[in-house]
Amino acid sequence: MSRQLIRLLSLLAIFQIHRCTGYGYTDIPKNYNPAGDPYYVDVRPSTARTTPIANTPQHSFTDSTRAAKVSSQDPSVYDGCGQIKGCFGLPGGVCIEEKSCSALVTYAVNGQHYEFELWAVNAPADSFVAVGLSDDHIMGDDSVTECTIVNDRVNAYMSHNDNSKTNVRLKDPRSGLNVTQATYKDGNLYCRFQRQKQLAIGQKMFDLSQTYHLLLARGPASNEGISYHERQKTVSARSVKLSETAAVGANKGTLVKLHGTFMVTAWMLAASCGILLARYYKLTWVGQQFMGKDLWFVYHRILLAITWALTVIAFIIIFVELGGWTSIPVTSNPHAVIGVITTVLAFIQPFMAYFRPHPEAPRRYIFNWAHWLVGKSAHTLGIVCIFLAVGLDKAAIPYWVTWLLVTYTVVHVLGHLILTVVQYCHHAPWSQKPTPGMAMRDMLPPRESYQDSASLATRKADAYGSQFRRIVLFIYILLVAVFSIAVIATIASGPWAKQT
Repeated sequence: MSRQLIRLLSLLAIFQIHRCTGYGYTDIPKNYNPAGDPYYVDVRPSTARTTPIANTPQHSFTDSTRAAKVSSQDPSVYDGCGQIKGCFGLPGGVCIEEKSCSALVTYAVNGQHYEFELWAVNAPADSFVAVGLSDDHIMGDDSVTECTIVNDRVNAYMSHNDNSKTNVRLKDPRSGLNVTQATYKDGNLYCRFQRQKQLAIGQKMFDLSQTYHLLLARGPASNEGISYHERQKTVSARSVKLSETAAVGANKGTLVKLHGTFMVTAWMLAASCGILLARYYKLTWVGQQFMGKDLWFVYHRILLAITWALTVIAFIIIFVELGGWTSIPVTSNPHAVIGVITTVLAFIQPFMAYFRPHPEAPRRYIFNWAHWLVGKSAHTLGIVCIFLAVGLDKAAIPYWVTWLLVTYTVVHVLGHLILTVVQYCHHAPWSQKPTPGMAMRDMLPPRESYQDSASLATRKADAYGSQFRRIVLFIYILLVAVFSIAVIATIASGPWAKQT
């Protein structure tokens, strides 16, 4: 509750300054009877003992096995990686070399069958580790094999990720599957199984001799199937031929990181500075021009052009990454919807500016209001989107980034407050004392200018307090840049584990 309150207060503060200036977790049925489930292997202590070998004979799914000790200190599951079998681990990187993976899948060819191992450490009761075979790096229309521990029983199942990214267990969950070992002890979940070379799921044929991206995930499970994995997942950086033993790296989520980096640069840095310049610096650098335009306007236009370009590119990038619209419901996180609105508002701004009337036109103030409203709304919503991204598993950034965003918000608010107070109170002794009406002259029908700006422009002199405003601007840009770079660095160094 405190996290949501912090975000809400921060976003309300930004808006006030602008105004002034796929799966559901399923519970285990209470009437569940393990004896009636032919697909579970009981891993409670028994007198039976098994030893995994390369060609273990097939056995019934109702056979009981004594849980072999597969501890995080036992590297046997890693033996042969890169030599006689391929290996892919979670979270990726060098976890296989360091034997420190949270989850691992191994694969090798044995005649007409493909042998797999699935392993997860520190697996709680009612959990799973699963591998999916996908034509691309995006979840959807994939063949999945699960290794689950539910009600003290462990086994492997076949399931399918449909196009809506929902995992559905097959009607015959052992179709094309032969489990050779299934154990759970000391929090270590392990399944060894064989899959047939070909398996038809719906209208699609999965041929294991072809190349596939590997999707590796772990999370909660129940009798109904596996549940949402949150951030405990990874995707291979390239499609893999299951007969190869070469090392496979994890997809680093480059497009997602680029999307976040571009949006933070656009809205936290470029747009924030561009808006500040337009609001308080029209009477600074008076008489200094570039290509016939006032210097403040040149800076403002460059910064907002950067905002526009980065926003459009980031918008395209995330649609390419997701392959379409997100599967996350709006009620769960409205980041996507607000992001679309932000992009639309940002997109139309330069076209509105292109058709703006002359500054002396009698209805220029109507354009000024529209330009102000669209720009401020886009900036506010852009910052809202960045706050909301912290809660997205796809973004995989830590919660403490929220505090960087809150600090940025404080800097943004203070910058506007200081400059507003100075504009009202710090004026030349010989000039008329400013009023709110003078400060908002651009938003009203033509009238007397604030501090006689026409006279100042003629004399090529800055408005009173120009040096102080430049100091404030320098400090503001420095602080905003520092916090923006900190957020970008956090995004680039991800993915980060979800904090609980």
